Amino acid sequence: MVRQSRAGRRCFLLLLPTHTSAMPFESIPLRTELAKVYTPASLLQQGERWASLASAFEASFSTPLQKIARAPGRVNVIGEHIDYCGFSVFPAAIERDVLVAFAVPSPSAQDARPPPAAGRSIIHLRNVDPAFSPCELEVDLSGTGSELLIKKPHHWSNYFIAGSKGMLEFLHAHPALTNGPTPPPHVYIMVTGSVPLGSGLSSSAAITTASVVAILELAGRRDGVDKVGRRDVTNVAIESERLVGVNSGGMDQSASVFSKPLNLLHIEFIPSLLATPIPLPHTVPGLSLVIANTLVTSSKALTAKYHYNLRVVETRLGARLLARHLGVPVPSKGEPQLSFKTVMDLHFASKRVEGGEGDERTMSEIRAMLEEAGKALGGEGMEKGVGWDEVCSMLGEERKEVEEEVVGDQEVEPVGGKLKLWTRARHVFSEALRVYQFKDLIQAAEDGSVDLLHQLGALMNESQESCRDDFECSCPEINDVVQLALANGALGSRVTGAGWGGATVSLVPEPQVPAFIAALRAGYYAKKFPNLSAAELDDACFATKPEAGACLFVQTP
Repeated sequence: MVRQSRAGRRCFLLLLPTHTSAMPFESIPLRTELAKVYTPASLLQQGERWASLASAFEASFSTPLQKIARAPGRVNVIGEHIDYCGFSVFPAAIERDVLVAFAVPSPSAQDARPPPAAGRSIIHLRNVDPAFSPCELEVDLSGTGSELLIKKPHHWSNYFIAGSKGMLEFLHAHPALTNGPTPPPHVYIMVTGSVPLGSGLSSSAAITTASVVAILELAGRRDGVDKVGRRDVTNVAIESERLVGVNSGGMDQSASVFSKPLNLLHIEFIPSLLATPIPLPHTVPGLSLVIANTLVTSSKALTAKYHYNLRVVETRLGARLLARHLGVPVPSKGEPQLSFKTVMDLHFASKRVEGGEGDERTMSEIRAMLEEAGKALGGEGMEKGVGWDEVCSMLGEERKEVEEEVVGDQEVEPVGGKLKLWTRARHVFSEALRVYQFKDLIQAAEDGSVDLLHQLGALMNESQESCRDDFECSCPEINDVVQLALANGALGSRVTGAGWGGATVSLVPEPQVPAFIAALRAGYYAKKFPNLSAAELDDACFATKPEAGACLFVQTP
């Protein structure tokens, strides 16, 4: 069992820009109407949900809620497990979200409670769902958050703790020019979420991001002269989730912060964070995304050493070997880790490949790197993987040093002791290529294009095959739902999110959506989960359109 270094954890943040477009520097938006938060189709159901939250908050704390930090989950349409390799992805925010409601009680209510220690505030943390036990956190809201400790065994509050700790540390490192609000003795917080846990729709990123936004608002730094913009909020959320043991690449938090209604989001990470909204094309028939949760739970925090974090390590080792093969300098001890994308960029920095400019050139470079990866990592016949000692021999480095640099303090445990570097690389480069092909198809779409949906669906199907066979992040239930989806009208269907359970996303012509969902209910849920209620079925399988990103909602009388 080996772990990943702190320097390695932060390499993604060091790649983010210091100069980019205006969007990353905008504040997390303030909303006072639900119509500015959700698309029209979602308003009725969400209005009832928010009213229920307000009632639960006042019943629990005898104080009306004042503000709500909202962060949505996301569906990744294409581009799986390549964000932490530096390549772009194509997600969208969804209606399902996490709400962190909070209020600072009146002075009389504050006085009625036992006072905290000097210089501290007591956060009274509750969850609408009684299955998640409450807790109290005592913290200096003007400090670094060092007193906030991740709970063991794992507790749901760890995501709030991580987001709070991350934002307080950031604020302390970037002090305000003006005096902020005086930290109150007590803060009431209630959390509710509609993102299914372990579904691959980023429930952990949603609660962490919403927590970051709530603490930012309590500190008085969401807007104004000392505001912290969207880019920094995203960075803090990324680093915060890593405190819970999840080696996140940044897609989930970026989608949760930057998404726009009825747009997919093309997110690039290198050389700078760039989130570009891409409007959904008008097609005849219209397109719809249907999410089907297999109800097989995938907990990143609990299974990361076999799955998520192991894949990060395998791709880093692959990048290191590819760099050796191409003559790209390998970082010295303590320097940021190489990713497949940085190796590609460094290799082609002084070279040109045939294939034009912009996306065309990028796709040509990806194709060339896929060929070189086969040479560097063994190519065909290496699907079964290699052991640690063989990898270190290929690198010409001592195993202890490689483990310290590439793995460090995160637990990883290769299945059978084998690291499958070639198949992981084959997935990463082929999936990176599919993202650009998907983007180009949408941008070049003409109104009324019949072929577009079939072309997009074909790319999604190729992605699923690669996730299943090369990256091994699917599971039998995902495979069953994908096959059922394709047999009942889906033009494309694939795992979405980290995988190993969770959900699928299917591209379905809008007129077929009701029949499609009915077929999934009969063919999967009725057989495997026959006792689900109507409400549970609605939560498990639903059509969605891209929704807005994170915001702060102020409760008005």
